[in-house]
Amino acid sequence: MISGIGLMLQKKQVKKMISSYVGRMQSLKRQLLSGELEVELIPQGTLATRCMAAGYGMPAIYTPAGVGRSCKGKGNKKF
Repeated sequence: MISGIGLMLQKKQVKKMISSYVGRMQSLKRQLLSGELEVELIPQGTLATRCMAAGYGMPAIYTPAGVGRSCKGKGNKKF
């Protein structure tokens, strides 16, 4: 039985998914490999912090997991 996000994936209602775990959803795998779906996998703690920061209205967060990594063509910035 498919439920939750699986139903939305099956109906192709999801364009981008941000998750720390995707499980064994065949519809996700099929859409990801065909290029129909963009998936961003991030560590569980970072996901929780991003959700909390969004609730506070913070546009960006600092995490130890992100130190020294550049963002899609934006380069590294020193603060």
